[in-house]
Amino acid sequence: MNAYDVADIKKLRKALGLSQRELAKLSGLSQSYIAKVEKGYIDPSYSKVKKIFKALEEVRSSNVKVAAEIMTRDLKYVKLGSRVLDAIKMMQSYSISQVPVLTEDGKVVGMISESNLVQHMLKGKDIKKIQEGKVEEFMDPPYPIVDESTPINLIMSILTFYNAVLVSHQGKVIGIITRSDILKG
Repeated sequence: MNAYDVADIKKLRKALGLSQRELAKLSGLSQSYIAKVEKGYIDPSYSKVKKIFKALEEVRSSNVKVAAEIMTRDLKYVKLGSRVLDAIKMMQSYSISQVPVLTEDGKVVGMISESNLVQHMLKGKDIKKIQEGKVEEFMDPPYPIVDESTPINLIMSILTFYNAVLVSHQGKVIGIITRSDILKG
């Protein structure tokens, strides 16, 4: 928080579920001092306001969920060159609707999804030809990849445009988040 408005302290404290005593402990000030500031009885120094807002920000940021907390870690995928039928069988056996397509060295190059395959069928492609085809012939571009520390609110925004988001750690894809993962919390 860059602009400190003393009038916001009480509102922010309550929104975070903190008591005056808890905020006092976190900020290194007394509970009576916090009460006087919130009631407007005293005009606190900039350094004390900064301590209060720093404590509030630390609590707020510790309450924010990140990708690593809700992602599905057991990432199912198919290798480039696999048959579409193998991807379909995998999706059916794990009750999932999409799988990433990876190269031998683990780079994500696309996605195969139920909706993508249905679109090909609607365009007149024969289901048998689709099933026997290679995943690279029918895959969509890869879904966005976010770092495991990405806040959930940002991921929710991305999921308004995509069916899933892949999650990475040090450049390696380690999980996936779908809309249902967000709803599970």
